Amino acid sequence: MDRQPMQGWVMVICNPVSGSGRGRAYLDRVRGALDEAEVRYASEVTQRQGDGTRLARSAVMSGCSAVVVIGGDGTFFEAVNGVMDPYEVGMPTGGDRDVAMGLVQAGRGSDFGRSAGIPSDVEAACARLVAGRTEQIDLGHVRYRTFGGKERARYFANAAGLGFDAEVTVRANRGSRVLGNTLPYLSSLLVTLGAYRNKRIRVSADGGAEWQARVNSIVVANGQYFGGGMKIAPDAQLADGEFEVVVLGDLGKLDLVRNVPRVYVGTHVTHPKVSVQPARRVEVRSPDRLLLQADGEVLGVAPALFTIVPSALRLIV
Repeated sequence: MDRQPMQGWVMVICNPVSGSGRGRAYLDRVRGALDEAEVRYASEVTQRQGDGTRLARSAVMSGCSAVVVIGGDGTFFEAVNGVMDPYEVGMPTGGDRDVAMGLVQAGRGSDFGRSAGIPSDVEAACARLVAGRTEQIDLGHVRYRTFGGKERARYFANAAGLGFDAEVTVRANRGSRVLGNTLPYLSSLLVTLGAYRNKRIRVSADGGAEWQARVNSIVVANGQYFGGGMKIAPDAQLADGEFEVVVLGDLGKLDLVRNVPRVYVGTHVTHPKVSVQPARRVEVRSPDRLLLQADGEVLGVAPALFTIVPSALRLIV
């Protein structure tokens, strides 16, 4: 458990198209830093969706000491699931906690990096990788339904969202990757808002009584940030053993637009139609079609069961 992650061999997984090509450019700089530090490593580039999971799983099975991701939230999400190797249906497992994970932010989405305090500068990020200091962080685990009706399970490092947030994510993921992450998310938010109708949900948390409401979104947050820099859960901590569950209630369209700037600084939580509560286990159901995203990847629909997995991942910080 105390093994220095750079003392074994390291798998570097790069998304070459992340950040409009930054990923490929950063790969050479990461290789250079590892070469200079005399770290043994292998490197692979992703070519299609799911490669991050496949490559990380294979590296763990081959005995790597760390998996380093060059990319954004989506690539890190895939690699986390490869390291943890969850059952498709089932409750969360501990994974191989002795395998550390590192991140060099290259994607247009860098919300997990913000939440974890990982530097956005590539040279500073490489220096931290080589230093190899690690911390145990929590992961979220979600069971959900695919669009085809099958039950699946995935881990997530940062945040998952149901409702309007997931609808915006669908549109943002189809948008241009040239403009960064904040602008596509905001423009997608405005376009999605026109046709969106708030959803009916039923929620139970930590075995408490189920409650019902009509809401815009419900966000189950492990980290503070999502949506390209929005401070959606100001009190969230990656290693406190619980989620922050943020419910954006039955907000009207104009009210939502007016309060978007407040989300970037975290003051939206004082709005009378916004509620926040800590929880370790959250179940969300809906009679409506309620989309689910996790770490910026659209997975499927509710019903969804979220469980916190304390100290599940060893992160290079």
